[in-house]
Amino acid sequence: MESPDIFKNGIILVPVDYSENSTQACRYAVKIANKSGGKICLFHAFYSPAFDLIELTGGLQTQEQLRADVTEKLVESEKQDMLKYIDSLFEFNEFKDYGRDKIQFEIKAGLAKDEIIAYSEEICPDMVVMGTHGTGKKSTALFGSITEAAILKLKVPVITVPVEYKFVGEENLRKIVYLTDFDESDFVSIKNLMQFTRMFNMAIHCIHIGPRTDKWEMLKMEGLKDYFKNAYHQNDVECHILDLEPDLLQSIDKYVKENDINMISLTHKKRKLLDKFFKTSVAKKIFYHAEIPLLVFHS
Repeated sequence: MESPDIFKNGIILVPVDYSENSTQACRYAVKIANKSGGKICLFHAFYSPAFDLIELTGGLQTQEQLRADVTEKLVESEKQDMLKYIDSLFEFNEFKDYGRDKIQFEIKAGLAKDEIIAYSEEICPDMVVMGTHGTGKKSTALFGSITEAAILKLKVPVITVPVEYKFVGEENLRKIVYLTDFDESDFVSIKNLMQFTRMFNMAIHCIHIGPRTDKWEMLKMEGLKDYFKNAYHQNDVECHILDLEPDLLQSIDKYVKENDINMISLTHKKRKLLDKFFKTSVAKKIFYHAEIPLLVFHS
């Protein structure tokens, strides 16, 4: 099949720390890769104690060589762990029809947050899929604050997969909520959203957080609904305005449960919608305690 524009480079990057949450992210990524025809690149960053070697007697060149030797040995050990981890992934149904030759990996010594961002800029993946948090046996927590940093700094779409997420084949890739702030960047995100959702024949629910009595907001929502219809021949998009009060999280949770939503999506715009989420404790619960994945586009 011909890959849509969103998957033009054919690479899905998955940062892993070998935790259960990493495995959930891998299983989700391969669902997408099976549809897009792309490859999966697993990425693992580890901390090397060579970085903290005290200055020993000898010149700077000797110290740098020592650090390099220690790190090289650790990388080789990490490679063996990665190969074993890849073996374990093929125990899951999602991987049974996926060729092992389509899985590549990269291992870097350094801080996970910095290395993930740097490697993403190097290979330009179509998408990054990662867990919301995790506890690697050989690293500090890879996710949580690092997932937040990746969302804020990466330029490609990011999908975060909570550890509580349960897989049911493609049955739980049926309905997605797109949170809109009625910004021009929505049009680019909607293009990518349509390409993503059509792979899985997902129904789209377009939601805006604001006063439902505001006539201007209602007109903008009607305009967005017409845009889906005219630009993409998508006639069945559900469009609704949800009140911010009394509780944002409760409003979204209620809508998600009542409509059997499988994913939440939004566009990251500096100082706009995503900041509203990260600046409140309620917002962080959406990221770190949600039971369904989150898809973030970038303007």
